[in-house]
Amino acid sequence: MKITTSAKTMRLIIWLIFIFFLILCIGSLSYFQKQSRQLLGSNFTALVIDVMQAEEDAHLLKRALMQLKSNSPYFDSNELKAISLRMQYRFPIIDRKMQKSSFEPATYQPYTKKLQMLKSLLPELGKRIEAFQKDPSNKAPLVDLLTTFDVDMSFAYNELHTIIQVNSDIERRLKNKLTLLIWGLVFAFLCTLFALCLAITHLYSKREELTIQSNVDHLTQLPNRRFIAEKTQEFLSEAPDFIGLAILDLDHFKKVNDLFGHPAGDEALKAIANIIKQYTTPPHIAARLGGEEFCILFTDISERKANTICEDIRQAVEETNIPINNTSTQVTISVGLYCQANTCDAQAFRHIYQMADNALYLAKKQGRNQVVMFQKEVMDHA
Repeated sequence: MKITTSAKTMRLIIWLIFIFFLILCIGSLSYFQKQSRQLLGSNFTALVIDVMQAEEDAHLLKRALMQLKSNSPYFDSNELKAISLRMQYRFPIIDRKMQKSSFEPATYQPYTKKLQMLKSLLPELGKRIEAFQKDPSNKAPLVDLLTTFDVDMSFAYNELHTIIQVNSDIERRLKNKLTLLIWGLVFAFLCTLFALCLAITHLYSKREELTIQSNVDHLTQLPNRRFIAEKTQEFLSEAPDFIGLAILDLDHFKKVNDLFGHPAGDEALKAIANIIKQYTTPPHIAARLGGEEFCILFTDISERKANTICEDIRQAVEETNIPINNTSTQVTISVGLYCQANTCDAQAFRHIYQMADNALYLAKKQGRNQVVMFQKEVMDHA
């Protein structure tokens, strides 16, 4: 049935949407996690590199101070000048990057202020280096100032390095917790979406089940009168080249019910329905109209072939022994067949049914257990 196909398609679409969202969420979160880790690592790595390079200047300055104090021949005042020049641009860089970081200003400002104070002393350091170069007896003032730089720089850079490491660990843990939280939210969203998909799928299944129940005869599992009427009308709306309708009615069915009981009559109806199913293949449709009356809608077939199928069904029913209450019985059917070529969409099921029913009436009148095709001339004299 058409509704079955559409319901299956809808269920497939629903689960494809769920799979799409599942892949999208997992992909997006994986990308976010990767990018956040890279961004976090690159930010702190750049800051650590700057501080480590500045610490290297502090180590070089300490070495120069020790060489100066010990009057080492390896002391190079020009190297000391180069160190002071690097410190002149390194101090502002570190201060600026610390301000742009996510660190609390109160944690690093005492140390960046020390660096700013040292920067203000750089001109004086330059003067004392030049004075020492002109007169080595000016060693003591240079040593005093270098000692100040050594102590304050080592302390400030060491503290800044510690702050960066601690905050890096804190921010990494926060990023991990945030990632877990987002994964949890996405998991909850996917669970809700999954439950919604299940509910919608169940709804469509129930809808399909109800639709099938409303279109299928419970006893014989054949389509019912409502379905065959809608299908015939749908087919007629396409103005087909040929359409045929056969009405099949059990002969003396009341006697079966009276002799064997209604349950036995139901078994007989199911047996007849099975025979009709065997001889009715798509695109033809068999249905139970009600009571002991069945019908077959023929499409894309010749009038002769439709008549042959009806005759084969009639003969198969006549030759079948139907088991009932530890015994068996035989029944016969009468068939009225109406065929028409060059139909138009103005026709209705009731018109087709009426013509086939007239042919069935004639089959009953002529003695039952036979197939009668509707012929206007014959009907007018019947």
